[in-house]
Amino acid sequence: MSLRVIDVSQWQGNFVTDADGIICKATEGTGFVDPTCDAKYQMNKAAGKCLGVYHYARPDLCSAVDEARFFVENTKGYIGEAVLALDWEQPGTQGNVSWAKAWLDEVKRLTGIKPMIYMSASVVNQYDWSSVAKADYGLWIAGYPDNRDSWDVPDFPYATGAWDGCAMWQFTSSNGTLDRDIFYGDKNAWKAYATSKGSAEPAPAPVRKTNEELANEVIDGKWGNGADRKNRLEMAGYDYSAVQALVNQKLGTNSREYYTIQSGDTLSGISAKFGTSIDQLCAWNGIDNPNLIYTGTRIRVK
Repeated sequence: MSLRVIDVSQWQGNFVTDADGIICKATEGTGFVDPTCDAKYQMNKAAGKCLGVYHYARPDLCSAVDEARFFVENTKGYIGEAVLALDWEQPGTQGNVSWAKAWLDEVKRLTGIKPMIYMSASVVNQYDWSSVAKADYGLWIAGYPDNRDSWDVPDFPYATGAWDGCAMWQFTSSNGTLDRDIFYGDKNAWKAYATSKGSAEPAPAPVRKTNEELANEVIDGKWGNGADRKNRLEMAGYDYSAVQALVNQKLGTNSREYYTIQSGDTLSGISAKFGTSIDQLCAWNGIDNPNLIYTGTRIRVK
């Protein structure tokens, strides 16, 4: 069982979500309260939606304790019915694990509730979060395997670092419209995070795929191209070199025709050269942006 959730701030309008729940930005630093938070919150509360509020951390400006107290002071009316969360993404500060842990601990001390912590998959795996994971603060992870803007949830491809699994996954980033999240639990699990220590069961760790399976997925266009493919495979904890070598081996014995992108190539030029269409090239090769191709990438052209 899972829930569909959106997260919003002042950049989105006030509306009742068609998802199961909504998480609203409440505060930032020690001086900003989102002026749209309460309207969004109350509209969705009246509609019976699952609720949450989050704080955007500013370790570059303030102390963790001061920010935690500011957050709690400005969310008193939501405590006990809303999931609490720390938004951990301020550039240049994301390795400050002790600051994040201090904020989480202070909110727990003040409210009796264990917040979640939100961060990108790269930050989850780049730093040692064992102290936070061992303290049973749930992980809300952000990672976007592709550019979809729908509730069709893709396979989860990321490693979760010090955590055995994540409580929630933000799987779309919609450039100022809506971020979509999947919460791995039912409404009772959501309530547990909102009212107690957040002891609901996390999602199981994703099943690890073999290099053979990954190579076939790469050929089918599921892992992108060039540097994007390398980053995504390595972020998920896989051996890019081994997978790519297998891909090259498979493509070398395939009856299809392939072409290695050269400096100065464009997808329109390649499509004209081989008598196909840009849309077909994108479909064959998993290319999301026709204007972004990488020199040295081998693509299917027939």
